[in-house]
Amino acid sequence: MASIGITLYNGEDSSLARLDPRTKLLWILWVFAMIIVVLDPRYQSIIIVTVMMAIIAGNLGLKSVFKAGQFGVYVGLISWLLWIFFLPDQGQPIFHILGRPVTNVGVMTGLSVAIRVMTILFAFVIVAMTTPIRSIITGLYRMRVSTVFAMVIGMILRMIPQLQAEHSVIVEAQRSRGIDFEHGSILQRLRRHMSYAIPLTVRSLKIVNEMGIAMDSRAFDPYAKRTFQPELQFKNVDWLLLGAMTLTLIASILLRIAGYAGVPT
Repeated sequence: MASIGITLYNGEDSSLARLDPRTKLLWILWVFAMIIVVLDPRYQSIIIVTVMMAIIAGNLGLKSVFKAGQFGVYVGLISWLLWIFFLPDQGQPIFHILGRPVTNVGVMTGLSVAIRVMTILFAFVIVAMTTPIRSIITGLYRMRVSTVFAMVIGMILRMIPQLQAEHSVIVEAQRSRGIDFEHGSILQRLRRHMSYAIPLTVRSLKIVNEMGIAMDSRAFDPYAKRTFQPELQFKNVDWLLLGAMTLTLIASILLRIAGYAGVPT
């Protein structure tokens, strides 16, 4: 039976793990800004390269990162297919599916949306896997983010793997009772999936309630002044990375103003 995980952080030492947490949080903001500015998949390749470099620098297996962020992959692929389906009249037809034309604009626009969804999600996953939750919260505090927002982010990062493990436990328990989730019509399988959706929801509410009681019992005050140990301090490599992110973002904005990296055609 699956064990209950409480964090995505793997605890391994790596070049990415040794970076200041603020650098990694600002990298997420950089990815978010880049996917807003850069819309053409050909120019979005620089974002993909940084994500792959982060996976290598964090000593993370591609399989483990994919498993943690597989929901985003599915959403990205579905978005790609939907954009292809809803843009049959723009651009040049490439081929036909069920009588509907698939155009180059539909393919490129869908690919752009898919890349945007997947890169921002994988950026979150990579940072969560290489940074303790306490360090993420500390980094947010030092970036002058409100205490309430920082705590919410920390709780979300803590609950994602815990709910994944709870889901696995409930599914295994239901399978042991003879429930088959793989066979039957779509309606039948959907009805069977309700057998774990309801207990998972109840369990989620119980976890949230227990966390609230724990915070109250410790007299948590979101407006109290806080100190941190150890103190965060940017190193040379952090400044180098921050400078590179700033320059690439400025260059991307200038390219967009000049008429490049916009909506793919």
